[in-house]
Amino acid sequence: SVKLAAPGDISFTGTMPVADVGIAMTSSTNGFNLIGNPYPSFIAVNNDADATNNVLKVNDTDNDYLTESTIWLWNQANASYDQINQTGNTHIAPGQGFFVSSNGSNTFSITEAMQSHQSTDSFQRTENNRPEINLEITNGTDVRDADIFYIDGTTTGFDNGYDSSIFGGVANEFAIYTHAVANGTGKNLGIQSLPNSDFENTIIPVGVNAVSGSEITISANSVNIPAG
Repeated sequence: SVKLAAPGDISFTGTMPVADVGIAMTSSTNGFNLIGNPYPSFIAVNNDADATNNVLKVNDTDNDYLTESTIWLWNQANASYDQINQTGNTHIAPGQGFFVSSNGSNTFSITEAMQSHQSTDSFQRTENNRPEINLEITNGTDVRDADIFYIDGTTTGFDNGYDSSIFGGVANEFAIYTHAVANGTGKNLGIQSLPNSDFENTIIPVGVNAVSGSEITISANSVNIPAG
């Protein structure tokens, strides 16, 4: 991160990176490690961005280096972290920083094969026809949210890569999250994916962190949920 006294340009000089990059990680303290995209191009995060060469597949599916298949990106708009997993199509911009949670002393891999050309900044695409619920909480100043996705092949337990915890590297004094419907691990989930069926019989526990006695407003926006 760089904070300037006034708007201006920052110059970076050196040799164009043309090799795979390994970044040492540790699980000491809370296990969260801040990583940066080392290339002057976008890199794929998940399977929809690149089915073979992406950050989560290489570092968690192919090599079990992470506590969960999630990255956390800072969201300037709501001053909190967004969790990104296999439920979308995401690329990370040149120089963009992101957090991962390491399960030990590992080497995080970012490879040349993950690179691609994109025309916009970090983004996430979702399926237009996927049933979803977005829960939002506000105290009049801050806004937080949690997502519930209904995806074929997922379960009511914790599905690594399709369920993601809210960022745990800082205290979450104001937050909304869900717990797994069944076989919960105690994780506070910012994304929970559930089977695309039996909607009316699926009870989803919801948790809130807020200042005692403060006024909060909770809303739910559903998309493509069956009538009734």
